[in-house]
Amino acid sequence: MKKIYFIKFTLLVLFVTVFILGTSNSSVYSQLDSSSANHNPFQKRLGTLKQKRLELKEKRDTKIQDFKEKVATRQSELRTKTVNRIKTYFSKILRRLTAAQTRLDKIEDRIASRIDKLKEKGVDTSKAEAALIQAENAGSAAASAIDNAQLEIGAIDAQSATVREAVSAAKTAVKQAKQALVSYHKALVAAIRQLKASADLREGTGSAN
Repeated sequence: MKKIYFIKFTLLVLFVTVFILGTSNSSVYSQLDSSSANHNPFQKRLGTLKQKRLELKEKRDTKIQDFKEKVATRQSELRTKTVNRIKTYFSKILRRLTAAQTRLDKIEDRIASRIDKLKEKGVDTSKAEAALIQAENAGSAAASAIDNAQLEIGAIDAQSATVREAVSAAKTAVKQAKQALVSYHKALVAAIRQLKASADLREGTGSAN
């Protein structure tokens, strides 16, 4: 009889133990399932945060690009203004060269008038005339050089030319015009010398007579 009670008691203990273990495992599995279920919303939250971060980066990139474009536009405007100032500066130089050419043309006219007067008096002015013709050719070359310089400077595109290119083109054009004008001046000086020599020769001849 005691054995029967002992067996029943043992079975009862085993049953209770199994029940407790089963309940415990169920609780653990439930917690794991709950943890797994809670993990997905967190991933979604991370995904949302990452998306916001990407959106912020895109906004920053857009602002940076806009800033770069504004800087480039500003630099282009400054370059255009600088090139225009360079063109204006060299155009003023050309106007002064044109004024100098006009003064030399007047000197040439006076030399021609003096030659005519001496010829009327029977003076041989052939050398002076030849020198003046050379001066006229030099004057024509100077006028062409100044006109070409004005065209060269006017053709500089302020929108596309760099400052260095603009300065280089303007300097070259003005230099050529100056050189041509100097040659014109030298030719006129040579004509004046020949004219003076002719006049001195006449005076010397007149004194001898």
